[in-house]
Formats: sequence, C-alpha cells, structure tokens
Amino acid sequence: MKKAVFAGTFDPFTIGHYDLVKRAAEVFDEVIVGVAGNGSKKKCVASIEQRAKIASMSMFDIKNVSVKVFDGLLTDFASENGAKYLVRGIRNGVDFEYEKNLMAVYQATNPEIEIFYLISQPTLSFVSSSFIKDLKFLNGEIDKYVCANALELIKEIY
Repeated sequence: MKKAVFAGTFDPFTIGHYDLVKRAAEVFDEVIVGVAGNGSKKKCVASIEQRAKIASMSMFDIKNVSVKVFDGLLTDFASENGAKYLVRGIRNGVDFEYEKNLMAVYQATNPEIEIFYLISQPTLSFVSSSFIKDLKFLNGEIDKYVCANALELIKEIY
C-alpha cells in the first residue's frame, strides 16, 4: 500500500491545497493531511483544531484521505504513520528553490523518505494561505479560493 503525507500549517486550507490532495489521492492508496502544530515556526491565526476541522470539511469528498495533527519532524510523523512518501506542492520558482533545500533536510532526517512533487495548476498558482488572510483582512471575497464546505467557518475565524 502506497501511503503519502501532505503536510502544512494550512492557515487556512485553500483550493490550491485541495487540488494537490485530490491529485495525490489518485496516485496513492492513502493520503494523510498532516496539520502542523506548535512546532511550526509560523504564527497561525486559527488553532490547530480549527485548521484540522477546516481541512477535513474541505476534503469530505475524497475517500482515501485522512487529517491528523502533529508536532515535531515531518519525517518522524510520516514514519509513525507508515508513509514513505511526502507530497509537496510547487507554485513557482521560489517554491522550487525552497523545496529543493527542504528535500535535503527530509532525506538527512530519514533516508527512506521519497518526495513527490506536484506543480500547481496555472489557475491556482497564486493562491496561498497568506493571500486568503490578506484578502479577508481587506474585506475582499475569498469564496473562490477556499472550499465551499469550509467557507463559513473560515469567514468566522479569519
């Protein structure tokens, strides 16, 4: 069974994240969406429980996906869950350079891990959690950039 982890802070989970998970779920038998907790260096608006709930609500229609929260090393989390693969998304050249460096870290902490890169759809390459938060802060419409099932909760939190 091929099992993969797609991890992030997901503050909030976007349609870009959804697209990557849906595509990964077509390749792997099981995809675990790992919501990073307090060990992450990012300051999140939503609590880890809220972020996990938003991710779960967003992916209700993808049957071979589960959501779990974690702290600590991503490679440890993957190993603890029997996953050999990490799914990572790349939107642009900046992401590529960042991910290339992360790959060295992942493989140094666990040489058994394989990285599976997915390039964002061109229509979604500008969508990020930061973009959603900035748009919401400026009273812009975020409806097109998050999953409909989680929209109301996202509006309530952000």
